[in-house]
Amino acid sequence: MELHLHLEGAVRAAALVRLSSRSPDPIFPDLAAVRARRRELGSKEAFFGFYRDVCRQLRSPADYALVARGLVSRLARENVRWAEITVSPAVVEKIGLDWFDVVDALERVFLEHERKGGGRVRILLDLVRHWGPASAARVLDLHAVRPWRRVVGFSLGGDETAHAARDFREVYRRGRKAGLLPVVHAGEWAGPESVADALRFLEPVRIAHGIRAVEDPALLKALVKKGVVCDVCPTSNLRTGAVSRGEAHPLRRMLLAGVRVTLSTDDPGLFGTTLAGEYRRAASWGATGAELARCAATARQAAARTRSYRPR
Repeated sequence: MELHLHLEGAVRAAALVRLSSRSPDPIFPDLAAVRARRRELGSKEAFFGFYRDVCRQLRSPADYALVARGLVSRLARENVRWAEITVSPAVVEKIGLDWFDVVDALERVFLEHERKGGGRVRILLDLVRHWGPASAARVLDLHAVRPWRRVVGFSLGGDETAHAARDFREVYRRGRKAGLLPVVHAGEWAGPESVADALRFLEPVRIAHGIRAVEDPALLKALVKKGVVCDVCPTSNLRTGAVSRGEAHPLRRMLLAGVRVTLSTDDPGLFGTTLAGEYRRAASWGATGAELARCAATARQAAARTRSYRPR
């Protein structure tokens, strides 16, 4: 099970070189250029710069399909039986493409993957936080015009320091009313107050990251009491500068506090990681076999919650 995974950030290095080669002055002329950008990661600014440059290489629905085929191939190799993939309609429109054309291209890839015996693929619609509530509402507008049956939820991503959680209260109310599972990116770069505000104003079922919650014992207890799942991405937290070194990662403190945690890759193409690699990294930081088994069990339970979700 993998629950925190962005399509645009899943582009494989070879595919990125192929997409970039169409430009007279390609940003990623070869694999060495991609590896060099990976080495430059270590801050929020470097990450967003890399992410933007990747998105600029996606110029057609066929390009999205190329990325999706590479992703489902990786999921099949790792025997991932349920994946919730976050896709951004706002990014699609920002780069000048028609969202529904991209949906059609992606749906063909995911259908083929499932017909060949691959695991199930479900979609979370990305609301880009730093583009504001109007952009987020536009995403729900698009879904209302032509619902994509593969969509099971929505997630507020992007720069969590750009807008307060309360700014998206109405969008989240509307999304829940439409029967979509609410997820929020919080507690990555911003402090524990980001997680607290997400819980208070947006009422998510899951929080993507949530690692800064360890700075507030009362908040950890609230996460446990509410049963909110945190989808933690160890490699991502290192590459984006959310944590400075593996030994300082809050993962084990979250587990020891009883927080329900899953492990995911976030942007595996950008970070050069896999789901199995995330489990190995967590083990190298001291996570026990029992703790990792609990993460896997939590992911299965969270996927079941997605399948049965009904808004209150």
